[in-house]
Amino acid sequence: MILVSASVGPRPVYDSDVEVCEPEIPTHIEILVEKLNLVEKENKYLKEKLKIIEDKNMELELHVADVIDDRKMKIDAMRLKMDAIRLKIRNIRKYVMDKEARYHYVVGSIVTLVAILIAFVVAFKCLT
Repeated sequence: MILVSASVGPRPVYDSDVEVCEPEIPTHIEILVEKLNLVEKENKYLKEKLKIIEDKNMELELHVADVIDDRKMKIDAMRLKMDAIRLKIRNIRKYVMDKEARYHYVVGSIVTLVAILIAFVVAFKCLT
């Protein structure tokens, strides 16, 4: 005896036989949460980048402050040197003026004495 199975028609499908997989359609809230997570990651990245930039900026500001301090010190040293040179020039001028005044005093005295001597000689010749 041979058993032959033949399909007589479509077999009825029951809900318990098939797992229904519906595609998940993201809801509005899930989309917003996903965007929020992306924004938070980007914010964290930008904060790290900002911190690095601020550190570099601080280093540059310190370097600029050092350079400015060096220049101020050089300028102050130059001012001190210029003040010392001015003081020396004043002292030299004062000495030169004193020396010149002495020279004029001596020359004026000699000229006056010669004039008096000439006056005495002329008076002596006139009277004799």
